[in-house]
This record gives sequence, structure tokens and C-alpha cells, in this order.
Amino acid sequence: MEHEKEDERGKVIKWLEYCDTKQIKPWEWDFKNCYTDSLPEDDIAAFLQYKSGTFTNPNSFCITQKSGSKADCDKEAIGLYQVLGWQNSAKDIIRGETMNSFLTTFNRAIRQSSNYSTLTKTLGIDNRKKERYSKLCENQNYQQFKIIENNPTAFQTFAGLTHTIGNFTVLPHWMNTGRSNLSQDYWDIFLLSLQEWLHLISPTSEAWINFIELYYLQPYVNKDYQIEPLWKNHSYTTPILKEKEDFPIFLKAVNERIEERGKYMIKQICDRLNRTDFNFYKEIRDMDKIRFSDEF
Repeated sequence: MEHEKEDERGKVIKWLEYCDTKQIKPWEWDFKNCYTDSLPEDDIAAFLQYKSGTFTNPNSFCITQKSGSKADCDKEAIGLYQVLGWQNSAKDIIRGETMNSFLTTFNRAIRQSSNYSTLTKTLGIDNRKKERYSKLCENQNYQQFKIIENNPTAFQTFAGLTHTIGNFTVLPHWMNTGRSNLSQDYWDIFLLSLQEWLHLISPTSEAWINFIELYYLQPYVNKDYQIEPLWKNHSYTTPILKEKEDFPIFLKAVNERIEERGKYMIKQICDRLNRTDFNFYKEIRDMDKIRFSDEF
């Protein structure tokens, strides 16, 4: 096992060196790059192609050696999880997971757009079929839906950040299966359920605070370690976006939190590897703490 860890640490260093050479900030590295050497510059198109199983040429950065419909970006970051002390091996019941789902919000934006019915008929899109992704990509048809049209940059940013290290964590795999129905894959709602459970185990909040600090989740709680919703009135009873005005609020919040957390995680990784000589490190050198939600 120790040999495996050392091997993964070496791969992490090579990845960091590659990012530095290519002038890529590691917290902006899209792990979909593990499955193709020609990821589209259009981040939304890249995401939809990934969901379609289009990327079938795993490269040297692909740890799992899976691709196409079996590609799973958050499992590719196992070396980073090991450096952070989150996972021992690929056989662990605890494994990488994506925190906030782009697809949930993207699909909701399409359905909530005022021109949804007319446009889906015109474009011949059947939302029950996987082929809809290719039709949405074609000529960037997704841009025509009103909510996406009104928030183009924020949606592109979220699509690009979804499979970056700042939106990854580790969970027991059985827990991830259940959280989707409860939270619709919004991280603040998942944290609400977890906080209630941990409070029963540890009324003094020690377990909860340890959880937040171990996984660098401060951007999702305030300085009192209380969860702040990603948009107003977000709760168990209203887990999905309903009002068009809430989309830009959520997108701004989630993009800020993913970037903040990603930067801090990369700094921790570089410090633990004793590799602070990278050019990108200059941007995070003085990042001695990670911001809480009420500091954004």
C-alpha cells in the first residue's frame, strides 16, 4: 500500500509539473482531460460530450483506464486524495465524488426557460433520450434557452469547474447513491442532512467541525459552522431551482466556492509534497486560510 501511495504521489508531482509547464492553474484543470487530448474549449459542449460517452481515448493522466460511458472524473483524482489523507487505495469503500452537479442545474434551466416547449419541438429534442446532448451541442443550441442565454458566462464557468478538484470530495460509495434523491446533488442540502446526523452523535459539534475542516468545506458554512443555502429558501422541501432569478445567485455562489476550495486544496497538496517552486504557486502562496461562506 505504501508503494502505491508513493507511486500516486509521483504522478501528482508530474501532473503539477505539467500544469506549470502548460501555464494551467491546477485548480482549473478539468479532469475530463484524462479521457481526451482535444477537449473542446466550449465548456458546456465538453460536459455534454462527456455525458454522451464521447471521450474514448484515455491518456497518461487517466488513472482508472476507463473512458467513454464508463469515464468517471472524480475517481481520477485519487492521487490528490491520497496526498490529502482522504483515501488509501482505489479499493477503499471511501472514494471520490462530485459535490455539485452541473447537469441538474443545466437541465432545470432548460425546462424552466420560457421558450422550452417551442424550442424543444423546433430542435427535435426529446429530453427522455440521451441523444438530446448531441442536439444541444449542435450549433450550440443550448444557448437558445432563455435562462442559459441570460447567464452564459456563469453557466460556462460552472461547466468548466464541475470536474475540477475544488468540486471533488470523498464519500462512502453507498452514501453517494442516496444523496441524489435527497439533495438533487446540491452540496448545501447534503450538508444539512449530515449535520443533523453528526449532531446526534456529537452534540458539542466536534464531529461536525472536524468533518468541515478535514475536507475544506468552510466555503459552505459561516464562521459559526452553520450552513448557508446556495440560494434563498433552499431547503429539503424546495431542493431544486424554481425561480429564474435564483439561477444567477446559485451560479455565482457555487463558482466562487469551487474556485476558493480548489485553490486552497492545491496549496495544501504542494505544501505536503514540499513543492512550492511552481509559477502558479505564487497566486496561492499567501492563502493561509480558506474563506467561510460569510466572507465571500
